[in-house]
Amino acid sequence: MLPLIKRIDSHVHFYTSQDLRRVAGSLPYTLPEPHPLTAYLDTLINAGIVPTLLNNVHLSILPDSENVFASFEELRNLQAANPQRYGGVRLVGTIKAEPAYATQERLSHPQVIGARIVLHDARPETVADTQFCDEQWLMFYARLLPHQHLHIYAKEAETNRRVLRQIPRDVRVIIDHLGTCHSERDITEPAYIALLTEARERGNVWFKGPGYRTSVHPEETARFVTQIVCAVGADKILLEATDAPHVGTDNKGVPYSDLFDLSKAFNFVDAVAHHVSEETRIPADQLLHGAFGQLIYAHAPTLR
Repeated sequence: MLPLIKRIDSHVHFYTSQDLRRVAGSLPYTLPEPHPLTAYLDTLINAGIVPTLLNNVHLSILPDSENVFASFEELRNLQAANPQRYGGVRLVGTIKAEPAYATQERLSHPQVIGARIVLHDARPETVADTQFCDEQWLMFYARLLPHQHLHIYAKEAETNRRVLRQIPRDVRVIIDHLGTCHSERDITEPAYIALLTEARERGNVWFKGPGYRTSVHPEETARFVTQIVCAVGADKILLEATDAPHVGTDNKGVPYSDLFDLSKAFNFVDAVAHHVSEETRIPADQLLHGAFGQLIYAHAPTLR
């Protein structure tokens, strides 16, 4: 029997063929394959990996986050049918951060831990100064509960910073993909330094992996993580994530799905944490998931 390995996945996407049919023909690229929760869990469990906490994050190609709510029901049904196999899994979700969608009712669901702004490769100059701080957005931020956070995804460090500066300072923020998807600009990029400075001054900003969208080379990604640790703090990093099902391509056009599966994604973050730990003497486990425990377990201890 394989030894059991406990894992957290702080960023994963679960959706079905039914979800994809809603956007079929409306996107300028081929749709990804479905990535249902049950198949994901069975893949890990059959490999001797015990998923203890999962975060189903809003998928940008979908118009809403109904797939996130559906995954809560899917897990409940699995646990009712086979509690021994699935009973130890805890599932939370991050929904679409759109004021009209992220209503009081949706945010009050006990498994919703936050909401996500998705900007992809938006250039900084396309982010208007008041785009995320008008009356509707301010009302949305006020609806966020104490254990919930705002999640920002933009490939450009300066785009992330321009959004961050519009968020009320009492709102906790998680920034995707270590704050930049442009490793070629190096950790000395002025915009990146400015983003880390802004995060340090706020004191409630976390940076999340897995980091392969920054660079597919663990030692290169580790340089960015070390920079975050030095500038913002070791308690503000979270690496243990797969970003499954690994859609998109790297900067050379190689599909991430050719480079990663679930096992390889976990191996990647382990390698990054190892490199950073050697450099900083900070335990790898803390870099992998310590921040997520702080964000989720400490603030929402009754989640099921």
